[in-house]
Amino acid sequence: MKPEELFEHMSAIDDEVLARSEQAGGNANAGKETGLRRRNKTLIRAAVVVAAMLVIVSVAWIVKPDLFRRNEGEETKKKMTENERYLSQYLLAKAEYPEEMKIPSVEQYRNADGSVDYEQYDRAYEDWRRKVRQGRSTSTSLSAVVRNGIAVFTEKSLPKLFAEEAGKNRVYSPTNLYMALAMLAEITDGNTRAQILKVLGTSDVGELRAAVDDAWKTLYHDDGAITTILASSLWLRNDSSVSYIKETIDRLAANYHASVFSGTMGSEEYNKALRTWLNEQTGGLLEESVSQQSLDANTALAVATTLYYSAKWDQEFMGTAVKDKFHAGSGDIECDFMKQTITGYYYAGDRFAAVYKNFEYESNTLDNMIFFLPDEGVSVEELLEDPQVLAMLGCPYEQPQSKFITIHLSVPKFDVASDSNVSSCLQQLGITDAFTSGTADFSPIAENAKDFYLSKVDHSVRVQIDEEGVKAAAYTVLPLAGAEMPPEEEADFILDRPFLFAIRTMNGTPLFIGIVENP
Repeated sequence: MKPEELFEHMSAIDDEVLARSEQAGGNANAGKETGLRRRNKTLIRAAVVVAAMLVIVSVAWIVKPDLFRRNEGEETKKKMTENERYLSQYLLAKAEYPEEMKIPSVEQYRNADGSVDYEQYDRAYEDWRRKVRQGRSTSTSLSAVVRNGIAVFTEKSLPKLFAEEAGKNRVYSPTNLYMALAMLAEITDGNTRAQILKVLGTSDVGELRAAVDDAWKTLYHDDGAITTILASSLWLRNDSSVSYIKETIDRLAANYHASVFSGTMGSEEYNKALRTWLNEQTGGLLEESVSQQSLDANTALAVATTLYYSAKWDQEFMGTAVKDKFHAGSGDIECDFMKQTITGYYYAGDRFAAVYKNFEYESNTLDNMIFFLPDEGVSVEELLEDPQVLAMLGCPYEQPQSKFITIHLSVPKFDVASDSNVSSCLQQLGITDAFTSGTADFSPIAENAKDFYLSKVDHSVRVQIDEEGVKAAAYTVLPLAGAEMPPEEEADFILDRPFLFAIRTMNGTPLFIGIVENP
């Protein structure tokens, strides 16, 4: 069944867009249909690549809130219009996202003489705050299936994934990888699906499907203060070589809120559309990495999901960063340290100390970033399987001791990145059939999926922090081709040697986990 036939009666389809898409697809294939079908059938049977699943996660660029307003400014509006115009020729169905009241900007209340009417601004701000809290009062509890599933997945995957890059800066997103695997489970069956579900902590794909839908609705926020935007898309090939199964695609659209595109696999125009969509959903934060992404002519389909996150520190680091030494494994280096005195919880684990720093919480979203500093003589890798560390990442273990005190915090500014093929890690966890041609079962997604298989899983991440906050991004590509408790009421917490960090949502869900070996 051709892609356009799958969506003839889907209510979400924009008829005009569909017409343009079919016309573009027809022009691209004019005069070549017979040869193309024969060639593509051969390629699909060979199953060099079965499908592709690309996951982009952009987490936390904490700056002034008005800088993150979507479509703000004439230049941004023009760019978005150009992107939408280009994407429209391939778009079959567009996902709908909730409209949320945006946080007021001071600039909206600036007078002609440059002064600000703070009375009106304060009134508007309080009105925004009240309405946002009312709207979220019943939607802050993440489904236990997803919350526990991500916790179990994090505990199993963290040491295996980071062990492959020992001694280097490492970052990954357990939430992003979990959501990608959930979608992979949706398009598989039999033992292939059973292996994926086991790693995700469930045995029921229906239960997982409902939980992921619930997680999307719970995590999604776009009010301009705390922003967590999830997006998904399905990329189909516009020819008859693959007979897609409509029921599966309907479920991906309904439960994963996926937009649907159709075009010529392997063409530069379709690859440009994919890159345009990815950049648009991640604010261009991963533009360099995205520029390398493409779908070759053998790809049967692709699934792309994104997570974009932004917020401000509740208290920015003030003043100029101070030069000081960081004791890296390779030797001492000089870097910029941000210093601040805060009042908060100091955690004393058996082999580490930990402090967390909140992001802005005016909208009743208590997200934070935790810093774990190993004791002298303890390697940061030893913390990856520490039950007390895992407990702070949402796993069901006993929390370390804590004390509410004054903390003199010193954090190095850092920009760390890692690129990993996590296929080996996933296979160690038990997902093996999906990578094996002739064994993998992708029958739910296509009638002629006998030889489909997953060829690799790439995961790239970058995290950067400064005085205003955090800027981070990650993508996953799946081609289917302690310390003692301080005795006083204050303590120094100086991250001057390799340390572990995590960015968590208010539900305790780890969005990013990383190791800084060298800032």
